[in-house]
Amino acid sequence: MAISSPGIGSGLDVKSIVTQLVALERQPITQLQAKGSTLQTKLSAYSQIKSSLASLDDASSALMDAPTWNARTFVSNNTSAITGLATSSALASSFSVHVTALAQAQSLKSNPVTSGTGLGTDGRLDIQVGQWSGSTFNGGTNATLSVSVVSTDTLSDIAGKINNAGAGVSAVVVTSAGQDRLLIRGTTTGDAAGFQIRAYDASAVEVTDGTTGVGKFAYAFNASAPLPGFYGMTQTQAAQNSAITIDGIDVSSATNAVSDAVPGVTLNLSSTTTAAALVTIGLDKDVIKTKLESFRKAYNDIRTKLAEYVRYDPGSKTSGPLQGDSTAVGIQSMLRDLAAATGPTGNTISRLSDLGFQMQRDGTLASNTTKLDAALQDPSNVESFLTYSSGTSSTDGIARRLRDFARGANSVDGNVNGRNTALQAAISRNTKEIDSMTARVARTEASLYKQYARLDANLGTLTSLGTFVTQQIAQWNKTG
Repeated sequence: MAISSPGIGSGLDVKSIVTQLVALERQPITQLQAKGSTLQTKLSAYSQIKSSLASLDDASSALMDAPTWNARTFVSNNTSAITGLATSSALASSFSVHVTALAQAQSLKSNPVTSGTGLGTDGRLDIQVGQWSGSTFNGGTNATLSVSVVSTDTLSDIAGKINNAGAGVSAVVVTSAGQDRLLIRGTTTGDAAGFQIRAYDASAVEVTDGTTGVGKFAYAFNASAPLPGFYGMTQTQAAQNSAITIDGIDVSSATNAVSDAVPGVTLNLSSTTTAAALVTIGLDKDVIKTKLESFRKAYNDIRTKLAEYVRYDPGSKTSGPLQGDSTAVGIQSMLRDLAAATGPTGNTISRLSDLGFQMQRDGTLASNTTKLDAALQDPSNVESFLTYSSGTSSTDGIARRLRDFARGANSVDGNVNGRNTALQAAISRNTKEIDSMTARVARTEASLYKQYARLDANLGTLTSLGTFVTQQIAQWNKTG
């Protein structure tokens, strides 16, 4: 294969000539690339606008959630005994609560045995959950669960079998001074969560002697002479309901979380009281304030972004990416008008400034907590001003108007989505034009190299011929 180096034969700098000519051909591509960069910057700006409008939509929608205006506080003047919570369904009110008893689970303990020793006899323990009434046990709806015991079982073995049985009780072994005790406790509190344990020997005969074999772990009442009474384990705590008095009305609950006495209110009991505690349920204004602040920040965010994107700085003579963009300017103008508009009629609050949200020179909203606190003395009035729905955008609440505008702008047929689509189409066309022009320039470059290669060869031939003629003439002159 021949190796060519343009310009060798003629002395012409072919590479430099072609490079300069191609550079001229590439100038439109450079311009298109700059245009593409500008389009991408605009598209990125509109993506930010879309995101900020979505945040404004979310923040405005949060103000229209009923729980925002119905959130409740729970205040107790004796938190060591009573705490709690109130849902939005609770009525704002105050009431006294006197705690006379806490709900508790039944607990039993066995007599001590030497640590690690086996029981020595086989048998079984039948456990049933129910309610004690004095010495009478009324079994609940749960079936009796049996636990098999063998002679080699230690207290730890028996505790494990009880726990695995799922009988509504739990067991643990406590060791002290080389002696083990089996402790059994109900897994739930309340009168109906008591339990009895009946013991049976290997022949399925009930053991009522609480001093030997499996009888040591029974807890049942024996009415027979000569020793009537409970046998086997000793009760350390009886199952019982909590007992409270609410403004003089007695209330009983199986747990220490009393949720069915006052609608929407849960009372968490932790100790008894010598005097009644005062519980106050009120409107949780902090929830409203938090959501109002999120609304203000979301509005300020979109306003700040738009101001940055459409600005022109005469000092530095620089423009934002959307300077002169009619869609962006229109959104900016509409947001300003909506935030400055008068709210629904019939309210003492007419503008956002009455809530302490004062419009600043840069279009953002400042916050005045004193004015907001004053306005929230009538929360229903604030709610109506922000969320009222009339079916007509011009008379809806201010937050509802802003939500609907943000949602509409971001919708499939909205201005922002339409502008995004147009910019993406323009970027696609610009990219195709760059690709097409790049291919054309490549073809032009190849053609130029071919043309100059031929010129180089022709000039080389002429140069060689001229040299030959010059040499011949010189030779002739010598011989003449």
